[in-house]
Amino acid sequence: MIEVRGLHKSFGQLQVLKGVSLRLEHGKVLVIIGPSGSGKTTLLRCFNLLEIPDGGSLSIAGLELSFAGNVKLARKDILSLRQKSGMVFQSYNLFPHMTALGNVAEGQITVQKRSRKEAEKRGEVLLAKVGLSDKTGAYPHQLSGGQQQRVAIARAMAAEPEVLLFDEPTSALDPELVSEVLKVIRQLAAEGRTMIIVTHEMRFAADVADTLILMDQGVILEQGTPQQVLEQSENPRVRQFLNRIKGE
Repeated sequence: MIEVRGLHKSFGQLQVLKGVSLRLEHGKVLVIIGPSGSGKTTLLRCFNLLEIPDGGSLSIAGLELSFAGNVKLARKDILSLRQKSGMVFQSYNLFPHMTALGNVAEGQITVQKRSRKEAEKRGEVLLAKVGLSDKTGAYPHQLSGGQQQRVAIARAMAAEPEVLLFDEPTSALDPELVSEVLKVIRQLAAEGRTMIIVTHEMRFAADVADTLILMDQGVILEQGTPQQVLEQSENPRVRQFLNRIKGE
């Protein structure tokens, strides 16, 4: 289970997260939507401590960390929590000098201390899982954006994390490449993978989420099933955001 209690995060005088709390059961999918600047990506980055919260607590699969602005986290605690989460970024972040297989294997070798043979064998399985068994020897510049993002998903899965984190996984893709990435994420959801996804794809959010939250100005405005949030919310700010999205 994942639980966040009273999470705060500021950048200078700008308060980005204002006491966010939520729970996510193992095997469920949480999707976060909201306008630009609402705090959704900052919240996601807090789950693997790419951003260190200023206050509150975070628990993933039994590992709980508490935060205070004047207390520095121990490096071992940061690494322990990061091992429980795998991050998929907007911009792929692949190593350009490594093949697709090398990208998936590298973390297993350097972090998990697997042998190269074992890491590459697992990498081949994961690349096949995301539909890239024929691209193991290809370098990032030889792959489309959608293929690069699927390599990034395989790389995130290679560490066997408790939760997969997706930060707008299709925002950098041409429209015709979006569907191939969403298909892989839907497949992972069907398998019972625990995932937290920030997205602007409303149809996808409604389809894949067990729980949907809509953030604005650093707080959760609405939380529930996709139907409850997208169709039944009576919050005027929620309705305003959703009507604007529909009008685009």
